[in-house]
Amino acid sequence: MDKPETWENQWKCFKVLLFNHFCIQLPLICGTYYFTEYFSIPYDWETMPRWYMLLARCFGCAVIEDTWHYFLHRLLHHKRIYKYIHKIHHEFQAPFGMEAEYAHPLETIILGTGFFIGIMLLCDHVILLWAWVTVRLIETIDVHSGYDIPLNPLNLIPFYAGSRHHDFHHMNFIGNYASTFTWWDRIFGTDSQFNAYNEKMKKVEKKTE
Repeated sequence: MDKPETWENQWKCFKVLLFNHFCIQLPLICGTYYFTEYFSIPYDWETMPRWYMLLARCFGCAVIEDTWHYFLHRLLHHKRIYKYIHKIHHEFQAPFGMEAEYAHPLETIILGTGFFIGIMLLCDHVILLWAWVTVRLIETIDVHSGYDIPLNPLNLIPFYAGSRHHDFHHMNFIGNYASTFTWWDRIFGTDSQFNAYNEKMKKVEKKTE
C-alpha cells in the first residue's frame, strides 16, 4: 500500500497504544515478577543457558505463539465477532510499525496470551523472558512495517512470513492469519488468495518489461 498515513491517524494510533501499554501490558509485565518468584526462575549469571539453548527456546516460544495466533486470529475474523473486536486493528489498510499493537484491549489480551504460553512452558531463566520479548517485538514491528527489505536477516528464518505476507492480510482481510511462520496458512489453504495475487503480479511485471 502506497498511501501514507496522516499525523491525525498516527496520533489516534499512539493514544490506543498508550492505553494498551499502561493499562493492560504493564500489569502483565509486572506480574512476571511473581511468576519468576513462584516458580523460582533463576536470575544469576551462573545458571544462564548457553546461547544455542536460548535460541532454541525462543524458537519454541515463536512456534507456540504462532500456532495460538493463527487459530485465535482466524476466529477473530469470524463474521459474528469481527466487528466487535478485530475490526479496530484493520482500520489501517497500510500497516506501519506503531500500528502493530493498535488493537482492541480484548484482542491485546486474547492474542497476547500466546506470548506467555511459551514462557510458562519453557522458561528456565529470566534471560529467556527478556530475549523472547525482544524477538517478538522486532518480528511484530517488521511484519507491520510496510517494507520488504531484501537484506532483512529475519528472512533467513525458514518459513518466515515477513511484511509482504501480512501486508496482504491488511489489504485483503481474508487469509494469511499467522503471525510469524507460513506453515499453518499453507496447511489450511488460507494463503490461496495471497498466492493467486502473487502470480497475478508476476504476470503484470512480465508484461511491463
